Amino acid sequence: MIPDGARAVPWGTVVPVTEEYLRRLDATLVGPRRVRRELVREAGDHLEDATDAYVEAGYAPDEAAALAVRDFGTVEEVAPGFQETLAVAASRRTAVWLVLAVLIQPLAWDGGLDLAAGGPAPEGWLYRALDVGVEAGGGVAVLGTLLTLMATGVGSRWVRDRHRLARRVGILGAAVAGVVVAEGLLMTALYAPATASTWAFVVALLVVPFGVAAASARRTFAAATAAAFEPALSRAPSA
Repeated sequence: MIPDGARAVPWGTVVPVTEEYLRRLDATLVGPRRVRRELVREAGDHLEDATDAYVEAGYAPDEAAALAVRDFGTVEEVAPGFQETLAVAASRRTAVWLVLAVLIQPLAWDGGLDLAAGGPAPEGWLYRALDVGVEAGGGVAVLGTLLTLMATGVGSRWVRDRHRLARRVGILGAAVAGVVVAEGLLMTALYAPATASTWAFVVALLVVPFGVAAASARRTFAAATAAAFEPALSRAPSA
C-alpha cells in the first residue's frame, strides 16, 4: 500500500514517480542552470539509492519509489534548502561580475578614453562630483564583492539567512551598476570628444560589463526571492 503523502504513479504511465518528483523540483527552483541541474541530479541519485534499497527489501518498484520520495520529503519541504544554495551561487556570480567590471575601468578612463582630449582636464563641481561618484561606486562594488565572497565562502557558517544576504547583493549590484553607468555616460556626453571611438570605448568597457553585472544581480534577486522560500518562511516562528 502506498503511504499517505506519496504520490503513486498508475501502471502504464511513462513517467515514474521519482522522475515526476524531480521535474517538479526542477520547475520550482530558480537560479544558475548548472548548479540547479547538479542539485536535481544529487536528489535523483539519492532517490535512486533509496528506491534500490526498498526493492532489495522486497517492495515492488513503484511502491519502493513512492517510499523513497516520502522519506526524502515533499518538494515544498526540500526546495527551500536547495533554493538557498542557488541564491548563494547566484550572489557569488554577481560579485565576480561586479569586480571584473570595476577592474577594467582603468582601461577606459586612464587608457583609451581621454576626457582631457589633449587639453586641460575638465573642471567644475559637476565633473568633480561625477568623478567622485564613479570612484565611490567602484569602491562600494569592490568592498561589497569582497564581503559577499567572504560571507558565502569561509564565513557562511556564521551567516544564518544566506538568501537574505543574496537578496541584498542583488539590490546592491543592480544599484551600483546603474549609478556607475549613468555617471559614466553623463561624463562622456559632457566632457569627452564626441567621436565614434569614444563611444565604442564607453560601450565596450563600461556599459557591457556593468550591464552583465546588473543582469546577474537581477537573477540573484530572483533566486533570493523565489517562491520556493515561501513554505519555509511560513513555518518560521514569528518574532
